[in-house]
Amino acid sequence: MKIARFISKRISHQEKGSFSTTISKIVVGSVASGLFIVLISYAILLGFQRNIKQKIFSFGGHIILTKYDLNSSLFENPITVNKEFIAKCINMSNVASINTFSNKAGLIKTESEVQGAVLKGVDDNFNPKLFSKNLIKGRFIRFGDSTGSKEIVVSKKTAAKLLLDTGQTITIFFVQNPPRFRKLKVVGIFSTGLDEFDESVMLGDIKLIQKINNWDSTKAGGYEISLKNFEFLDQTADAIFANMDYDLGLEKITDKHITIFDWLVLLDQNVRIFLILILAVASFNMVSGLFIMIMERTQMIGLLKALGASNGQVRNIFFLNALRLIVYGLLLGNMAAAAFCFVQWHFGLLPLDPENYYMDTVPIEWDWQIWLLANAGLFIIMSLTVLIPNMVISNIQPVKAIRFD
Repeated sequence: MKIARFISKRISHQEKGSFSTTISKIVVGSVASGLFIVLISYAILLGFQRNIKQKIFSFGGHIILTKYDLNSSLFENPITVNKEFIAKCINMSNVASINTFSNKAGLIKTESEVQGAVLKGVDDNFNPKLFSKNLIKGRFIRFGDSTGSKEIVVSKKTAAKLLLDTGQTITIFFVQNPPRFRKLKVVGIFSTGLDEFDESVMLGDIKLIQKINNWDSTKAGGYEISLKNFEFLDQTADAIFANMDYDLGLEKITDKHITIFDWLVLLDQNVRIFLILILAVASFNMVSGLFIMIMERTQMIGLLKALGASNGQVRNIFFLNALRLIVYGLLLGNMAAAAFCFVQWHFGLLPLDPENYYMDTVPIEWDWQIWLLANAGLFIIMSLTVLIPNMVISNIQPVKAIRFD
């Protein structure tokens, strides 16, 4: 192995402009570009998935509990808030928080415009920090006394249609018999890029809806439960289902927004197929490059065999040389990917159309486990690929190799 390492170092220092040097650069560039594409693809994919999920989670929990009812109606059937059930949920290891909510349909009226909307009332257990990432102007509502806060947060689309700004007062006519209206103050404007929320949803105090519906403080439209780890959604949903009242219906966020989550899964599959093609191209370049190096060094191989070198020793020379190129390519790929991700994450130079992609810049997610797996996986694949051309060395005969031209 010492002799193989010595000869490998010697042949790795080629004269500038030689054919082997050019091939070595192509191999290094192929490995570096392959790793670069793998790393930034997963960084962008994970960032995209994280941003979309956070936008959905910011409007409610991962699990929604409402009154079990087969009839679809604008009017909610209230549930009775069960403090014992809430305490059981909070004590579950994966439950982060639980809040009550209620929805109320209505018409927003300004001096010149009228638009339908849904006021979603939440209590003070709602997570405003998560929702604040959607705010583009103003602040979240401040919860009031028993009468409820008269502040609301509206979407950017609604504000644009109704020519609204923070600090303005609007009148909302709620759909019920007899009709009721309230004058509410706009304190914040949000934008998620998701039409399901931006088209018509407003956020306010649940106490306001309770008073309009003539409910007492023990009534609500349902529970929203936020989890610590989204990966254990199904297990936590099963545990909650086993403890909830018989008249409640459970809906997971993945079922409520099934189209979006199926789309994210499809994106993941498309990226994997694309990465397999990239790895196949990088492997082909590695095999081709090593074949060319072996052909160029055929006379050297024949001479080494004539001097008594075994096939294994000769193979080790080219294997070590190939490993050097792989490691060099991995280093370049990591540096290029880290530089790209840092610049995009910090400065957001690559823009996106929020109408189509739900965000205004290309997102980046730093996941060092993915980086380690990508490096280890590419190193193993490339190392195994190197064994293919090395098998040719066993068939090279010293006499013919020395005469090879």
